[in-house]
Amino acid sequence: MKHQFKFNPLATAILTLLCGSSVSSYAASPATAENDAEQLKQTISEAYPGQSFFEKYYVDKSAPEAQQRQGLHPNAAYCQGAWVTPIAPDAAAVPADQATSTVTADYGHFDPNGDSILEGNVVIDQQGRQIRADQIQIDKTQTFAKASGNVQMAQSGLISQSDSINYNLKTQQGDLNNSLYISEQSNAHGTAEKIARTSGQTVELENATYSTCPPGETPTWKIKADKIKLNQETGRGETTGTKLYVKNVPVMAVPYFNFPIDDRRTTGILSPSFGFTNDGGVELAVPVYLNLAPNYDATLTPRFIGDRGPMMEGEFRFLTENFGEGMVWGGYLPSDKKYDKQDRKDLHVLHKWDLNDQFSTNLDFNYASDKDYFTDLNNNPNSKTDLNLRRAWELNYKNGIPGLKAQLKVEDFQTLDKTVRDEDRPYARLPQFLLNYKHGNPIGLQYEFNNDTAYFKKDITDYSAYASNQNRTFEPSGTRIYNDFTVRYNHLTPWSFVIPQVSVRNVNTFFDKNTVQYYQNNGATDTASTSSDETKSIVVPQFTLDAGLIFEKQGKYLQTLTPRAFYAYAPYRDQSSHPNFDSTTASISYDQLFSPYRFYGHDRLEDNNFASFGLSYSLFDEIGLERLKASVGQSYYFEDRRVTLNNAADEFDRERHTGPVINLSSQLSENFRVSANGAWMANGDNAQRDVQMYYTGEKGNLYNLGYFNRRYLANRQDSYDQVVASFIQPVHNNWRLVGHAQYDLDNNVAREYLLGVNYESCCWGVSVYGRSYFNDLDNVNDDSVKPKRAIMAEFTLKGLGGFNNKLSSLLENRVLGFNNINQNWTER
Repeated sequence: MKHQFKFNPLATAILTLLCGSSVSSYAASPATAENDAEQLKQTISEAYPGQSFFEKYYVDKSAPEAQQRQGLHPNAAYCQGAWVTPIAPDAAAVPADQATSTVTADYGHFDPNGDSILEGNVVIDQQGRQIRADQIQIDKTQTFAKASGNVQMAQSGLISQSDSINYNLKTQQGDLNNSLYISEQSNAHGTAEKIARTSGQTVELENATYSTCPPGETPTWKIKADKIKLNQETGRGETTGTKLYVKNVPVMAVPYFNFPIDDRRTTGILSPSFGFTNDGGVELAVPVYLNLAPNYDATLTPRFIGDRGPMMEGEFRFLTENFGEGMVWGGYLPSDKKYDKQDRKDLHVLHKWDLNDQFSTNLDFNYASDKDYFTDLNNNPNSKTDLNLRRAWELNYKNGIPGLKAQLKVEDFQTLDKTVRDEDRPYARLPQFLLNYKHGNPIGLQYEFNNDTAYFKKDITDYSAYASNQNRTFEPSGTRIYNDFTVRYNHLTPWSFVIPQVSVRNVNTFFDKNTVQYYQNNGATDTASTSSDETKSIVVPQFTLDAGLIFEKQGKYLQTLTPRAFYAYAPYRDQSSHPNFDSTTASISYDQLFSPYRFYGHDRLEDNNFASFGLSYSLFDEIGLERLKASVGQSYYFEDRRVTLNNAADEFDRERHTGPVINLSSQLSENFRVSANGAWMANGDNAQRDVQMYYTGEKGNLYNLGYFNRRYLANRQDSYDQVVASFIQPVHNNWRLVGHAQYDLDNNVAREYLLGVNYESCCWGVSVYGRSYFNDLDNVNDDSVKPKRAIMAEFTLKGLGGFNNKLSSLLENRVLGFNNINQNWTER
C-alpha cells in the first residue's frame, strides 16, 4: 500500500509518517515485500534498460507533450522526435531550504538512532525536482541520502538514471554511478560512469559520452571524454581527454574542448568554414568568439587564403548604458600575392545612440583599400561592392514638439574606383539640415512645412570639369536652401477621396561660379579661368488635386473598382543657370503618374500642367486570396516641360501624353503568384517591362522566375535586360538542392550562378555550394575581366559550436520568399 505526505524538511516528513502508528502497519509481509521488489525490478528493467530509457523520453514531435515544449527545442524541427523530460527546462526550482516535498513509498522504517529507510516505488517530489528509486536510505541527521536500484533524478529539463546515488538533500549535491542522462534544453544525451552534481548548477561526468543526435544504436556523432563538466549557470560545457566520433570512427582527439549547452554567448571556437576559389585557392577560416563582458563581445577570424596569404578579420560589438550601441568590423591582409603585394584592408564603424526620448545620433563610417576588396576577400556571400562608400554622422529629433521631425547630417563618400573622374563623384554634404513639420487633421485640413539646407562640397583636382565644360561655367561647391509650405484638405470617406493641395516652393542657391576659356596661342592651347560667387533664388507655387471613387460589389467574390484622377499645375521658372548638386530624374512607374515631382532632389522646381487618369480593379475570393489585381494609367500634358536637369529639352518633354502604364498580379492559389508590369512611351515603344512568377510548396519547395527589361532613355534610365531564376527543392528526408541564376541578356553573360546542396538535422548540418559571379563594378565586356568562382563548405555539429549560415544568408538576399519557406521547412 502507498503512503504519501508533505514535509519540510525531510526529517519532519518521516517523523510525521511514523508518529502515532506502528511501523508494521505500513510494512508489507516479508514474502509480499520480496515479491513486490522483484516485480518492481522487472518492470523498471523492461522500461528503462539502456536504450529504452532514452526512447521513453524521446517522443514524436507531433505528440501533445512535444508540442507544448516546441519553443524549448530549437533543433527539434529537423528531428523525428523531441526530448520531453519530466520537469520542463523553464520550471524554477524552489531553494532547498524552502522546498516542500511529497514522498511516496511502499514501505517506510524510521530509526531515531540510525538510518531510516524507504523502499518500493520511492518518489520524492519537490517544486522543480524529483527523485525515484527502489530504495532510499537516510542518515539520522536527515541530510544525507543513499538511493539504489534504478535511481532517477530530474530537475529543470535534466533527467538521469543510475545504479545508485549519494545525495545531500540540503545542498542538492550528489554522485550518480553508471548513469544515463538527458538534457532537454541542449537536446543532448549520453552515458557516464559517474555523475557528480557539485552544486545546484554544475554537473561533472566521468568517462562520459555526449551527443545531440536522436537516440539510436550508433549516433551520427558523439564525443567521448575522460571528464565533461556542464555548467547551467554559464551555459557552457568543458571536456578533457576528448575524442570526436563520427558513427563509430574516431576522427579527432583534443586535450580540452569548450562548447555551448544553451544559446547564451560564451567564449569559444565557432564552426570553421573552408572552400576554394579560382583567384585565391584553398581557404580556411576559424572564427573565435570572445564573450568579453555582458555588454560587449568580439569575434576574431584568422583566415588562410592559399594564393594570397594569411589574413585577420575582426568584429567588435558593444552596448553601453548611457552612450548607445554599435559595432566595429574590418579585415587586414598584408602583401597580397595576387594583388601586386599591396596591403588589403577595410574598416567599418556603426554606432547608434538614443540621447533621450527626443534626440538620437548615428555614425556610419566605411573604408576599403580598393574596389576589388569585397569581391576578392570578403567571404560573406551577401557582400556587394558599392562604388561609393558612405561616411556620415546624423543627429535626429522627433517625439518632442508634436508633428516636428528634424535631422542634422554630415555626409561624405569614398569612391572606390580611382579611375572615376572627380567631376562624376558625389558631393559631400558639410552639413545638411532637414526639417519636416506636419500639423492638422489627417482626415481634414492639414499643414506641412519642409526645409532642406545643405552645403555641397566637391574637390576637383584632376581638371575633369575643365575638360568636359570647355568655355562653360561649372560649380564645384555651393549652398542650397529649399523650403516648401503646403496646405491640403484630406476628404476621405469609405467610398471616395478628394485631396486638393496648394504649395509654395522656394530654392536659394549660393555657389562658386568658375568660367574656363580655351584659346589658341601660337598654335598651343591655353586656358584662362575666372571665379565669382553667384546667388540664385526662385519661388514656384504649385496646385494639385487627387480624387477617386471606390466601388465595391459583394457576392461569392469581393470586387473593388477604383477610378482615380490627378491634376498638377506649376508655372515655369527659368533655372538653366542653376547648379545640380544631387538631383536625378524619377523613373517611370504607376505611382509616378500621380506625383507632381519629376526629379528626386531639390535642385529643380518642376513646371507642371498635366492630368493623369488611372483605374484599379481587385477580385478577392471567399478565403481572402486576391485572385486578380489590375491597374492601368496614363498622363496627358497640356504644355511642354521646360525645366530639365541638363538644360536641354528632349522629345519626351514635348510629348502630349505618356503611353499606358500597367500593373497586373494574381494569387492563382495559396502557393502560386504571378505579376507583370509594363510602361510604354507615346510612340508605342515599350520603356520597361517585367514578369515574375513565384511558387512556394508546403513541403519546403520554392521556385522563382523573373524577366526584367528597361530600354535606354537618355538622361532618364539605363538599359537593363536580365533573367533571374531561383529554386529550393527537397530531394530526400532533410536534403535539399538550392540554386540561383542571374543572366544579363544585354551582354550575353551570366552575372551570377549558384548551386548548392544543404542538409539539416537535429544533430548535424552541412552545406556545399559553388558560385560564379562578377564584381559589381566589373565591365563584363572587357575580355580581361573573368568571373570569380568559388566552392564553399559549411559543416556543423549541432551543440558543439555556432553556425556560419552563409548559404542561408546568401539565399535570403537572392531568393524571394526564402525566409518563409525556410521557416516552413524547419517546422515541417
